[in-house]
Amino acid sequence: MKTLTIGYSPCPNDTFIMAALAEGRVDTPRKFRPVLADVETLNQWAVESRLEVTKLSFMALGMVRESYGLLRTGSALGWGCGPLIVSRPGRNLSELERGLVAMPGILTSARLLLSLYLGREPGSRQMVFSDIMPAVARGEVDFGLIIHEGRFTYRQHGLIALLDLGEWWQAATGRPLPLGGIAVRRDVGEQTARQVDEAISSSLKRARENPDEPMKYVLAHSQEMDPEVTARHIDLYVNSFSDDLGAAGEQAVATLLSRAEEAGLMPGSTLPLMAY
Repeated sequence: MKTLTIGYSPCPNDTFIMAALAEGRVDTPRKFRPVLADVETLNQWAVESRLEVTKLSFMALGMVRESYGLLRTGSALGWGCGPLIVSRPGRNLSELERGLVAMPGILTSARLLLSLYLGREPGSRQMVFSDIMPAVARGEVDFGLIIHEGRFTYRQHGLIALLDLGEWWQAATGRPLPLGGIAVRRDVGEQTARQVDEAISSSLKRARENPDEPMKYVLAHSQEMDPEVTARHIDLYVNSFSDDLGAAGEQAVATLLSRAEEAGLMPGSTLPLMAY
């Protein structure tokens, strides 16, 4: 039986979920070959249909729905987990309209949310997410759009938060904020998609039952090695929506994609959102 490539980021929420699967501590009907890359690289690879299974931003999923369907396990959604707009002290949100924003990739959900907030594409410079806060602190850009553990560490760079796009989204829609999910290529078939979902679910269940077990793997890949920050990251982004997207999570993703379609930020699709 063919080994499936499975891509995910080195961020603690992804590696916490995938550690048992990557290290062979769960029995699965399929073999997997992990491929770790930053989120925007995974997004671009999804456009190329490079991996059979991949974590990706929901912005990217909206662009590749003809090729990929969403799985029910492993997603990052939630309340109070949104991307932040940060700046050096002295700036204010009114300057965002004409400012230059460093952001973590053109296919990230963070960029989509900022575009929806502004009602247009922002003036931006793309960077690896770990480079954004230093660039803002040095004055190379006016604002930074930060994700992942950056929401816990931006003050260490002397920055202030001007806007939480998660709070804006929740006030506007009443739904949890969709950030990223795990998708499977549609050509692998529904049976394989179910097997992949079951494998990821088993890996996450083991991590929850033995939370210290995956931490060596998590810290080996984390951009932020501070164990306290890593733990806060996992607590925020690995939640009930990671266990099972559920009806509320599926509706939240559908709302995000439909608003993006209405704004002309992504094409529509007649295919179902989910892989099965």
